[in-house]
Amino acid sequence: MYWVDLDNTPHVPLFRPILAELSSRGIETLVTSRKHAQTEDLLKLWGIPHTAVGVHGGKSKVRKVANLMHRAASLTRMVKGQDIQLSFSHGSRTHLIASRIRGIPYVEMNDYEFSEHRLADAFATVVMFPAYIPDSRLIAAGHKMSKVIRYHGFKEQIYLKEFSPVEGFRAGIGVPEDAILVTMRPPSTTANYHDARSEALFGECLKHFGLRDDTYVLIVNRTASEQRLVPPAMLARDNVRFLTKSVDGLQLLWHSDIVVSGGGTMNRESALLGIPAYSIFTGRKPYLDEFLSDQGRLRFIENAKAVHAIPVTRRAKAELFPSEAQDLPGEIVSVLQEIAAGSRRVEQRKTVV
Repeated sequence: MYWVDLDNTPHVPLFRPILAELSSRGIETLVTSRKHAQTEDLLKLWGIPHTAVGVHGGKSKVRKVANLMHRAASLTRMVKGQDIQLSFSHGSRTHLIASRIRGIPYVEMNDYEFSEHRLADAFATVVMFPAYIPDSRLIAAGHKMSKVIRYHGFKEQIYLKEFSPVEGFRAGIGVPEDAILVTMRPPSTTANYHDARSEALFGECLKHFGLRDDTYVLIVNRTASEQRLVPPAMLARDNVRFLTKSVDGLQLLWHSDIVVSGGGTMNRESALLGIPAYSIFTGRKPYLDEFLSDQGRLRFIENAKAVHAIPVTRRAKAELFPSEAQDLPGEIVSVLQEIAAGSRRVEQRKTVV
């Protein structure tokens, strides 16, 4: 049995095709989740069996640490006596700790070189990064390169291959077909990387897009605290509202004309789909975002002047970014099987990639 922990919304679409690939190979899985943002809603939307364990720790660093230890202890108790050959997640620290306590080999997926990585360096068996990020960038960020192996693509490409546009999507979420749809993701107010500058940029974007008659602004917030970033006067307008139900995120982006996000995944999804994407993330820039910016697929917005220079038009025909791998879920699962088979084969994998 393999154990996967999904502790944030973007992890659900990411692991959905991986779980399907594991099932096709006859590998049983245990899925745990954390009640945070839209994680539970998406698991239910796609019918993924799971067990919810714990909640987000909030903004306070003290509460984050206390919550980390509490959830790790809960996960450790939950898997007592179960025959688990391998654990993997996309940066779930509580999962890593619980797996370490139970002596389970652990694979961490990561695509942001500046994320906190000391626990993974100490306790993970392997850390998987996209091949696009050069060794020099990971070394400069302090990663333990003896644990790093690669997969050939963006993490978002693991699930983008299966995407197929659905006609009539806008009508299903109450968005006029003739409006310029602007999908906005606020900066995460509870993340370790949160910066108040991104909140100011978000406010400028709201004014730039919302105070028009030809736009429809749909705000996709993670938590209730992010709703407070939107002034009541703006919500009083007919063309500005929150997305109030969980939907397939790729469908939403595909049917958008402009995407603005304070986080990484939605920006990269949009850029890879070929949708005009603008990042108001003000932390240390991920290499992958810089790469997409160099490709002309993502634009960094760093001040109010840049906000008001964003063209407000219907998008042109989108072109997907080409994938280096034919079957990324299959590649990922093959790596997981190699790791579950023993450390000698892991070392062989490191020398091949």
